[in-house]
Amino acid sequence: MTGKSKGMRLAYVYLSLYSVFNLLVFVWIFLTAMKGQSEFFATSPWSPPEAFNLTNFKEAWKVGHIGEFFANSAYVTGISTVVCLVVSSMAAYILGRIPFRGRGIVQLVFMLGMMVPPFMIVIPLFSVLDSLLLLNSLNGLVLVYVTIQIPMNVYVLTSFYRSLPTEFEEAAAIDGASPLRTFFTIMMPLTMPALAACAIINILAFWNEFLFALVFLGDKTKLTLPIGLFYLNQGAEYSGKWTILFAGMAISCIPVLLLLALFQKQFSRGISQGAIKL
Repeated sequence: MTGKSKGMRLAYVYLSLYSVFNLLVFVWIFLTAMKGQSEFFATSPWSPPEAFNLTNFKEAWKVGHIGEFFANSAYVTGISTVVCLVVSSMAAYILGRIPFRGRGIVQLVFMLGMMVPPFMIVIPLFSVLDSLLLLNSLNGLVLVYVTIQIPMNVYVLTSFYRSLPTEFEEAAAIDGASPLRTFFTIMMPLTMPALAACAIINILAFWNEFLFALVFLGDKTKLTLPIGLFYLNQGAEYSGKWTILFAGMAISCIPVLLLLALFQKQFSRGISQGAIKL
């Protein structure tokens, strides 16, 4: 056995154990969410529920306001992802296809944007949103999310646009298509694998983001799902209603699991192609 093959086997063993651990966590969350309050304290954490009921999910959705938090997260995540992909794709097209003076400096600025830790810009962003009257606003949170995620998207998409042959643009110009139409109808669809990978990464990042939502949202009717679960956890520590908390956690996991299950191939293809082109 060579050192390389041995290293690969160790990597597969580690990844397999890590996957099993995460799978068991999800199973534990869903099993606990279906237990009654008394059953939760009387039985083992890994014991299956006596009866599969959805009472905890209903209480979490209405009494725990998970439904409102879910809608807020869906709005912020959806709008942020669409705007971020469109703006990033346009910027990446310019950087990847059009030579101009200072292009390297612009690319360097985008790369530096990926290196800034979020906690370093919380206070400046708070001041900016306050001056724009966007504190306690979901639209203000959308603006923050788009801003912090654009550098990574531009970095990935630029390599895809740079690798596309120029014949597509030349054929479109001969047919009389404008540069804007050429971009939206020909060039942008060709980067669909990269767009799909970026979309999944963005959705996961926005859906689970905690710090900015905690600082910028003070109105409890506008909280996103991670912050809502945080307050629900605090309430469970005093009321003992842990099953409602687990039901809320299960609800928050369902969209992410469905997303990865439905678009796993597109995500893997986009990441692998991006790795080759980078």
